[in-house]
Amino acid sequence: MRWIVAGLVTLALTLFATVWWQGRAGPTGYLHDATSAEAEAAYCLAVVERISEITWGQGDPLLETHLDEQVAFWRPRVGERPGAGRVALARDSTAPGVNEGAHLHLAVQDCALRAVSFYGHRFASFDQGSGGPAD
Repeated sequence: MRWIVAGLVTLALTLFATVWWQGRAGPTGYLHDATSAEAEAAYCLAVVERISEITWGQGDPLLETHLDEQVAFWRPRVGERPGAGRVALARDSTAPGVNEGAHLHLAVQDCALRAVSFYGHRFASFDQGSGGPAD
């Protein structure tokens, strides 16, 4: 019985060490093939600014509030090259077979989730709810 327990503990420790070691060697995980945190912020800023251009500020008030919050979150993180985000977004959203609206929809969600899960940011608009049937 001791051999079984010792074997299970050894197996668990080996698996833990392997996962930890592999995770350390993994990519940084920036969104949309960004090469740095600043490039990621520039891309996310470009996404929310592009959506704001499309809606002209006339979209759902909760969406517009959330877009404003994302702009306020990403803008200070952009660094020296804010235009790089627009260039990367244009490249991604105009690629053959890509629907710009769908790409923006997914990208703005990715950016919001990144702000919340990686940076620990809390968007006030998330607390307001959608006002729909689920609220």
